[in-house]
Amino acid sequence: MTRETGQMPPVVIILGMHRSGTSCLAGSLEEAGLYLGAVNKLAPHNAKGNQENAEIMKLHESVLTSSGGSWDDPPRTAIWSGSDVARRQAIVASYPSGRPWGFKDPRTLLTLDGWLDALPAAHGVGTFRHPLAVARSLSARNGFSQQKGLGLWLEYNRRLLHYQRRLDIGLVCFDWAVDRYHQALGRFAAALGLAEPAQGFSFLDPALRRHQVPDSAELPDEVEATYRALEEIAAGGEAGRRTAPA
Repeated sequence: MTRETGQMPPVVIILGMHRSGTSCLAGSLEEAGLYLGAVNKLAPHNAKGNQENAEIMKLHESVLTSSGGSWDDPPRTAIWSGSDVARRQAIVASYPSGRPWGFKDPRTLLTLDGWLDALPAAHGVGTFRHPLAVARSLSARNGFSQQKGLGLWLEYNRRLLHYQRRLDIGLVCFDWAVDRYHQALGRFAAALGLAEPAQGFSFLDPALRRHQVPDSAELPDEVEATYRALEEIAAGGEAGRRTAPA
């Protein structure tokens, strides 16, 4: 428990699709005092690292594989085996109980219910990005067609929208201008009991934010509707929406 509030420090689950700013959100919250543990700080397609715990990533791969899917072929339901649950518990136990900690892996949107079984009081924060920007980034990284990239965007972000509505998590858009993005980070930090860095947030490097597209770019109807719903919620957060417990 914290001496100031008598409450346990928060556990923060960072949610968002691949290529949508989850690494930036995690790295920024780490600047504010969120403990991420031993995470990747350098990756071929992410100059600052993907900020992921390798054990969590391996666990997610196991859950998805045993559920008949993968990150790019999401199963309808993620089934946690007994061994997966044991691995999850060991991972949770490896983090300190006396300070705020959290983790990110885009696969978490496919496995979140299993984490909420173990961490029912966890807090959620989420990030999204223009669908075509994500599709183009997946094309550059994985060779996916635009159709496949948009399909994956829709699958992941429908889940993000579902959990946002169910759990009232805060959202940020990775495409926002730097000042607007940093203001959202400040709100997240305050809601989570973290401390905004004295010199301000610095993790976001606009030069590394590639594949920008006009917000007016034409999208398939269901993709457009989901994207606009996320935009509306994120803009509502700027008017005072709290970052709520998951």
